[in-house]
Amino acid sequence: MRRVTPQRKRPQFCLRPLPHRSAFTIIELVVVIAIIATLMSILLPALHSARESAKKLVCSVNMRTISREFDFFVRGESAEGQGDSEQLGPNYFRMNDFQEQLYGIDEFWDQGDTTFATLRSSSEVMMCPSGTTKLERRKGFPCGRESITPVAEVTLAMNMRLYRTTLNFRGKSVLSPVRVTRVSSRILDRPFVPIVMEVDGEGAGRAGIDPFYLAPPNGEHNTPYSSGHFWTPSTRHGGKINVALTDGHVESSGHPETERWDWKYQAEAKR
Repeated sequence: MRRVTPQRKRPQFCLRPLPHRSAFTIIELVVVIAIIATLMSILLPALHSARESAKKLVCSVNMRTISREFDFFVRGESAEGQGDSEQLGPNYFRMNDFQEQLYGIDEFWDQGDTTFATLRSSSEVMMCPSGTTKLERRKGFPCGRESITPVAEVTLAMNMRLYRTTLNFRGKSVLSPVRVTRVSSRILDRPFVPIVMEVDGEGAGRAGIDPFYLAPPNGEHNTPYSSGHFWTPSTRHGGKINVALTDGHVESSGHPETERWDWKYQAEAKR
């Protein structure tokens, strides 16, 4: 009888199906990129506008602070005093002393023996963040290109008519020397006199003037201001310039020289 040998069963391997891998097709990837690009084109201008609006607000707040500090300075209530203006008595001051106090230069230097110090727009009221981020100040010099650099980056200027008035010299209108020019404390009774405004530092340099003081022609004839040589305002905020007035508020205008502000008010020349 033939013996039947049982066949050995071959092991059965369980083959698991490979997991399905999902992936972007080229078309899907292009669509995603197009959507992202569209969103960015919508959001970036909005973000830029919001950033510029914030800078404009900071600039306006800084100028309002300057106006308030001006009130303290004129009244003799400033914590830093009036500097060299104290020699003029309680009823007068010089505009350059007020500006030097704000910058912390000349007699208001607050850095000891250090020769140079940095001013940053994040903490200084005399800087508009829309124009620059830092300036350098130097010890031992009055307000000017020797003490504040680079002058092309200066963003705020004082009313030049409060710095140098016009006077008649041998039949000709000229600017008074700084040493004999002074401002009466009665300026506080005139609420619409411009104190500080935004200046185009680079444009002032091209015109051959320093950007620390500014004044429009204001319809004058045959005066140093009538040519507009000292008028280089900055319209960095959507074509408008911010101007702080003696009553403490800040106004924005595209044509500040035609506004009904008290541009005619000037300093006095001591004879």
